[in-house]
Amino acid sequence: MRTILAILLLSAAPLGCGPKQPTVDVPTMGFYESANKNFSEAVKVLQTPDPKTGAIDYNAAYTMLNKAVEQDPSMAKASYNAGWTAERMGQLDVAERHYRKALDTDPNYSNAMLALAKVLAVNGKGAEAVDIMKAYAEKNPTDTRVRTALVEALTSAGDYDAAIEQVRNVLRTTPDDVGAYRSLSRIYFQKGEYSMSQLCAEKAKTLAAGDASIYNNIGVTYLIMSNQPAAINEFKTALKMQPKLVPANLNLGFLAVNSGDFVLAKTCFENALAAEPGNVDAKLGMAVALRGTKDLEGAEKLYNEILKAQPNNEIAIYDAAMLQGKYLKNYKEGLAILQGYVDRNQGKFGPDHEVYAWMDQIRSLQAAEEARKAEEERKKQEAEERKKRQMAQLDELKVKVKTLEDLLKKYEHCQVMIDMGGIEMGTMVYEQAKSVTDAEEYDMAADVMTFVDEIIPQIQSNAPLCDQEAAAGAAGTPPPAEGTTPPADGSAPPPTEGSAPPPAEPPPAEPPPAGAGQ
Repeated sequence: MRTILAILLLSAAPLGCGPKQPTVDVPTMGFYESANKNFSEAVKVLQTPDPKTGAIDYNAAYTMLNKAVEQDPSMAKASYNAGWTAERMGQLDVAERHYRKALDTDPNYSNAMLALAKVLAVNGKGAEAVDIMKAYAEKNPTDTRVRTALVEALTSAGDYDAAIEQVRNVLRTTPDDVGAYRSLSRIYFQKGEYSMSQLCAEKAKTLAAGDASIYNNIGVTYLIMSNQPAAINEFKTALKMQPKLVPANLNLGFLAVNSGDFVLAKTCFENALAAEPGNVDAKLGMAVALRGTKDLEGAEKLYNEILKAQPNNEIAIYDAAMLQGKYLKNYKEGLAILQGYVDRNQGKFGPDHEVYAWMDQIRSLQAAEEARKAEEERKKQEAEERKKRQMAQLDELKVKVKTLEDLLKKYEHCQVMIDMGGIEMGTMVYEQAKSVTDAEEYDMAADVMTFVDEIIPQIQSNAPLCDQEAAAGAAGTPPPAEGTTPPADGSAPPPTEGSAPPPAEPPPAEPPPAGAGQ
């Protein structure tokens, strides 16, 4: 977003301004039958802001003024005020037409001449503005307003030497003319001689300490000299003096936009628009501020309003297209805005015009969004497939947990299993696995399954010993100790260690001696 370096230009107020009037009732048809009535009522509308919002109904005023000009083409004041009102609405081409009409009707109408010159300069017709004011200044050499405006026009046209000469002519007669020093400041600023610009602005400040526009211009110079803190301080000082000063609000507002302070920016642009509802730069800034505060609908509405008044405003076209493409993701509408710009300028753009790069930018945003969505969909499908696999693993785990549960119940009293730690380990695995299946934690199923798959075969491998132990217990015979051989049937059991040896058989009787007892 560009930063608009606004330096205060002269502007003329509408004729007939005075104290605020009571609320004006606009006629049903939008205008009256009399040119004078339309003119007087339109001026009342311009003088009477809405008591609640402070807004002025420029549309109603313009309708009546335009009708007054139709009814009485010789009414130069109506033409001038119609131009002034159109300018406030941002319709500079319409304003130019009305100012020309006013000046054609009354060639000595200085307000119309000054206003026309200003609009011409803004519309890039500075050379024509210079010619108009030179002719008028020659006829009215004492009109300092015209001479000052001529200086501004010469500056806008890039004729700096002629502009400086005009200022010198003023200073020869009025050495303390604050407007002359303000003009010199602007001239040197345009020439890029920022130190001289600053010096002239400081001189103007000493002559008119309460002139807020001077502080604004000094702030602009500081900004160009890359002294942003000093520039901000000058803009804030200007706004303390004159809160609705449009250039200072624009400058501070765009600085706030560039720094991301969209709340401050919004306040500045609101102040600028309160003073000049048709100011296009303020509307552009406000649209960006609204976008920054997430009011995308408000930003879109404002861009539409700008483009209705200025269909070929490139900044509005680009920003509106980017709002659609980058923020609202409405790529079709973004491209349509740019294509409409091309169509309205058929044959004027070469193939290297930046509008085609903007179109490519929208298409790139669209391609990136489509790729993001495709990747998101791919990840979603992967997640769904992964979940499907994990749910299947969870179902399988539930079956194995039941198997483990049955094994633990069957062998919970098996001494062999207990001694080997199978029951304790199996119980730990079972409790962990059961908590997973009860909580339906499908993403944990695969991890827990590993432990279940390890413990079940271990328990099953020792099952024969447990079964043998159970069988022995059922017969009332303690199971044989591991590594012993049961005794053969009919034989006595072997003596246990430490028991008394069995008694020895008595020796055979000795035969009696010969002759004894005979």
